[in-house]
Amino acid sequence: MAGFVYFTDEQKQRANEVDLEDFLSRRGEKLLRSGREMRLASDHSITVRGNRWYDHAAGIGGCAIDFVQMHYNSTFPEAVTLLLGGEQGQAYRASGPEQEKEQKPFALPEANRDMRRVYAYLTKTRCLDREVVSAFAREKLIYEDAKYHNVVFVGCDADGTARHAHKRGSHTKGEAFKGNVDGSDPRYSFRYLGKGNTAYVFEAPIDMLSFITLHKRGWQENSYVALSGISAHAMLQLLKDQPRIDTVVLCLDHDPAGIENSYRLADAVKEYQAAIRVRMLQPANKDWNEDLKAENGMEPLPAKEHPGLTECRAWCGTLKKMAESIAPKYATAESLRRYHFGMYQTLKEGTGAEQLEDAFDGDGLLLAGIAVRIMEKYGRELGREVTSGQIIDNLCGRYRPHKDKGSLKSRLADLQEAFEGVMACLSGAGPETDAEKETLVRKCVGLTMECIRAHIYVAGKMQDLKQQMQKQQSQEQQEQQKLQKQEGGITQVCSQS
Repeated sequence: MAGFVYFTDEQKQRANEVDLEDFLSRRGEKLLRSGREMRLASDHSITVRGNRWYDHAAGIGGCAIDFVQMHYNSTFPEAVTLLLGGEQGQAYRASGPEQEKEQKPFALPEANRDMRRVYAYLTKTRCLDREVVSAFAREKLIYEDAKYHNVVFVGCDADGTARHAHKRGSHTKGEAFKGNVDGSDPRYSFRYLGKGNTAYVFEAPIDMLSFITLHKRGWQENSYVALSGISAHAMLQLLKDQPRIDTVVLCLDHDPAGIENSYRLADAVKEYQAAIRVRMLQPANKDWNEDLKAENGMEPLPAKEHPGLTECRAWCGTLKKMAESIAPKYATAESLRRYHFGMYQTLKEGTGAEQLEDAFDGDGLLLAGIAVRIMEKYGRELGREVTSGQIIDNLCGRYRPHKDKGSLKSRLADLQEAFEGVMACLSGAGPETDAEKETLVRKCVGLTMECIRAHIYVAGKMQDLKQQMQKQQSQEQQEQQKLQKQEGGITQVCSQS
């Protein structure tokens, strides 16, 4: 069988035991310490330890091979080959045996006699409203621990029993300590249960308190939860404890990771109960505390947009102009075939990012534009008076960055499958019944979305290439300056001699 790759049981076992921290670090992924585990900076929902991984948002996990299959959208042979390093060069480190750690029973840290350091940190350094802090302190949901003077944010169940505690260092120099108390139940992180029907969701306790400070009026009517991470557990538990809630407002960080996690949490809400309305509310700066700092005259950390969403909007804007320029008579199966072939071949044969980008500046854009025109034509036959611009706006809104992962090979396979689906609908006399027309429109939606996703992938590769070139140029400049400095020192010594 062509393309078949055989692996021995020993090779498969070795691949599955690769230490994921070593594998990801050497592939340029940034990892963040999260207790005993490491969290992906590009996707905060995923943690790794040894050869094990877990996606807290999706509630799934496993070992090295299925991680590579999931994260890089690879086939089993591709994943094994990648983990074995292609059997070339230095092998990735194997994970050691898992050390079982006895689970400690949950217990709150001993409280300090006063909260002077905590109040100073929260109200002066973090600019939180004193009345808001006091409201939580009176309920014993915030206090200062005796040993290290950390801020302790307590999470209680519906009966008021403490089940979770998150500690945050109160010193102002260097990177502050933060972490959950051993034995904490992730379903009951720091939260407030109001009597209203709206729940606000945050990444961290200080984000939550900052938002309340910024929106103090009637805040007690609503419910709030800080996830102390990005897992959906605490949010879903709040919905179970507060069945009256019909609106969830996701208030995560305004950065790529926060944006992706917002989409994941929105999916989790809909899976829990489809009738619940979900909104996304972004801070103007990186997070709500940065907004609060800005309001108090301090320099905030800026927001960062998601590159995939930014690229999606930009390309869809170009696609609108392209679709409007295509005459209806060219919205045919033959036109689709011509431009699909040109784009597909460029993508398949192109080895450089610039070649791939050219495919989408020409044939890919035309392919998507023709698909949109076909949707417009048959949509009208079905009684829908929609313009190509409205169709493209709808498609742009369908893009989900948290689900958009994969290799160039997988993009090509998805594009080919979507194209074949459209061509099957257009074969022969073409669609005649309403059901056939509906199927064609749906298939065209799929093809256009694959064009959008493939373009975003290529744009990302172009950005990576530019960053690599900038890094290389910077290193070359540093080397040049170093050589000039050395030559200057030699010349000075010679002149003194």
